[in-house]
Amino acid sequence: MLNSELSARDLYHQGHYQQALQAYLALAAQNPHQVDYLIMAGNCYDKLGQKKESMSCYEQALHEDKNNILAMSNYATSLYENQNYKKARQIAQKVLKYDSANIQSHLNLGNIDYLEKNYDQALWHYEQAYALNPKSYTACVNLANTYFDVKNYQQAINFAKQALQQDSHQIMPWTILGNAAFELENYTESKQAFEQALKIDSSDYWLHNYLSQVYQKLAQWPEAFSEAWQAIEQSSGEDSQHINFGYLLYETSLEKEDELIQKYARLWLQKYPDNQIAQHMGNSVLNDSIPPRANDEYLKNIFDVFAPDFEQVLASLEYRAPQEISEYLQSLFYKQKNPKLKILDAGCGTGLCGNFLKSYSKIFGLYGVDISEKMLEEAKKKNLYHKLYCDELEHFFAHSKQKFDMVVSADVFTYFGDLSKIISGVSKCLTSKGRFIFTVSENYVNEEDYFLHASGRYLHSRKYIENLLISNCFSIEKIKRCKLRNEGQNPVFGFLFAAQKNTLKQ
Repeated sequence: MLNSELSARDLYHQGHYQQALQAYLALAAQNPHQVDYLIMAGNCYDKLGQKKESMSCYEQALHEDKNNILAMSNYATSLYENQNYKKARQIAQKVLKYDSANIQSHLNLGNIDYLEKNYDQALWHYEQAYALNPKSYTACVNLANTYFDVKNYQQAINFAKQALQQDSHQIMPWTILGNAAFELENYTESKQAFEQALKIDSSDYWLHNYLSQVYQKLAQWPEAFSEAWQAIEQSSGEDSQHINFGYLLYETSLEKEDELIQKYARLWLQKYPDNQIAQHMGNSVLNDSIPPRANDEYLKNIFDVFAPDFEQVLASLEYRAPQEISEYLQSLFYKQKNPKLKILDAGCGTGLCGNFLKSYSKIFGLYGVDISEKMLEEAKKKNLYHKLYCDELEHFFAHSKQKFDMVVSADVFTYFGDLSKIISGVSKCLTSKGRFIFTVSENYVNEEDYFLHASGRYLHSRKYIENLLISNCFSIEKIKRCKLRNEGQNPVFGFLFAAQKNTLKQ
């Protein structure tokens, strides 16, 4: 028996997991009450990627010895890897009652807390694991990653460097180091970290993307374009990389690097003629072709990609459109505590306007419509809306049979040039004396009704909007010029429009 056990152990440590598995299964069959053999068979299955079989072995071990620390710890890890977080937490917590120094249980609990965005508790568990073993690569890299997410970038750098001391051939700590240094504006250190990561895996397109952003900050525009183009090519044209490339073109246009813009925008349009992100943003910076509105596919793709981080991005831009609308509604209804309105949030996104519109629509309901399924998924989580529709706005207004007391739209028409169909559709869907409140970006470039900006967004003239409202049976109640957001270091100004539908056509 001893020779068989030693042979199985040697096979496992030499990485011959299939042979080791057969040896441990044979030992377990001969010794059905010997828990260690079942645990090692589970470990072999785990190394072979057979997670369900691995979990079954740990369960059998616990059937024989329900308080076996190693079996419980490994079982909790398997549960975590199979996304059974509730049970994984229960088992890991049980382990710590018997063994408070069990590193794996602290790591498991930290991982579960991290996934649930309970970052303080995750940090506590990772710090416990680190205190028990300061040379634990996993504890160091998880601490680095979590500190980055809570914006403690210096600590992220410190633990990323400690993780690299344990294993410098892993991409993750180099990536965390590069991104944390970038946030602290240590662009040279950031560049060096991403270059080291690319030496490990030059096919990782996100690393090329990150390096491109560093080169932008260093005003090394040819290198920035080269890396961004690599990101598109190596991702096989993933939407996220097309979007980032579009913004690089726009930001470069602010620096007047016209030769590079012409070269890469035309290359982009030529190489990806069927990609709507490339077509819309490429033509925007070249100003070659001005379509009446952004393509549906482009809008779906760009907002599906941004949905998880959408509100954080807008907060960084000092986005004010919802606030402007909210302040106007407060002035309009300040004498009415609970207006009984049926409201449509047109282009509702993640529900930023829903937060305050809900209080005006408690009786007849708040409705939302957006073209992006991912944005609607985020809005649904807030439990603000009576019903959400996934539809393009022109189509929705043309076919909806519902009537609303108010339609609100914050910074949505920046993706439409010609607003005639939208405004006529809104008029059709409003009740008598219903209100339409919305924002548009100001066309400061020329005297045209609208202009497609290099950012890919449309700017509108005040007179154009006024004429459309009046011709569609609206009385204008309010026009306010205001700052809507920032783009780069520059404020973006626009107009808040509030109009009421007339009972008789003018």
